[in-house]
Amino acid sequence: MKRPATTRSLCLALCLSLAGIAAPQTARAAGPVQSFRVPSGFLAFGQIPPRGTLVKAERIVDRAGEHLLVVTLRAGPSGAAKATPGAVERFELFAVLYTRKDKAWPQTWIIQDHVDCPGLDSSAKFFPDHITVTDLDKNGMAEVTVPYTMSCGGGVDANELKVILRQGEQKLALRGTTLRNTTVSAAYGGEMRFDAALSLKENAAFKAHLKLVRDKIYVED
Repeated sequence: MKRPATTRSLCLALCLSLAGIAAPQTARAAGPVQSFRVPSGFLAFGQIPPRGTLVKAERIVDRAGEHLLVVTLRAGPSGAAKATPGAVERFELFAVLYTRKDKAWPQTWIIQDHVDCPGLDSSAKFFPDHITVTDLDKNGMAEVTVPYTMSCGGGVDANELKVILRQGEQKLALRGTTLRNTTVSAAYGGEMRFDAALSLKENAAFKAHLKLVRDKIYVED
């Protein structure tokens, strides 16, 4: 049974109240970029479609309005012909920004990646404690940084590592691998490559930020 609009509004307000954040209609007040953790119930009332297991959800307020960042991970069988029956061999990662427009939340951008590794060991994960919302260039527009790793192999290989920054249409990335076997002298991995645009002077703060995030997560053992 569909709930009346007034009931949905009251439930939504209650979810926000329990999360300790303001109601959506107050979100466009002028000021610095702000971000707040939100409960999963808020996404349901906002009719945000699920894309897997929720990793992190944040409400962001900047000069462009009110946004929802929803980070999810979906795991399941590979679609390849040589997939192992019953095995989890495909991982899909999603970080989606929705921007409020009237009573709807249309998608603004998406970071989407996957690993499909039939017959081998595979994994993928986000680093939720290092998913950040910043305003490094002080323009009143939020930057969202999302780090994650993916692996496909048969041993203790260095895993693929990505740290992605989005600010509106702009996308900047640091890509490389994790560092393994650090407890002995024969460490391996730890490669790091920046997008060419990060060499530009106006992106220096973004480059430093991406490296700072990477340095906190790239050592695996």
